[in-house]
Amino acid sequence: MEKTAKSAAMRETRKEICKLRVQSTPKEIENFHRFMKMCDELGLCEVINFSDMFSNKGTSKYYRAYSDVIIRGEDDDE
Repeated sequence: MEKTAKSAAMRETRKEICKLRVQSTPKEIENFHRFMKMCDELGLCEVINFSDMFSNKGTSKYYRAYSDVIIRGEDDDE
């Protein structure tokens, strides 16, 4: 399902969306993004979006990225 259609469908079901802010090195943020994709594929969560990386002021080492995720519980059905 396309991400825009996916996000519209999730809003209709009124699930709680977790807003995540990840701050680390670019490599670690990429690893976290891959991990979240795997969790989505396994049905543990639903990744609505994952932003581009933004540099933090005052440092060239650390970046940040944002994501909206719905975490599925045991009683959630597909």
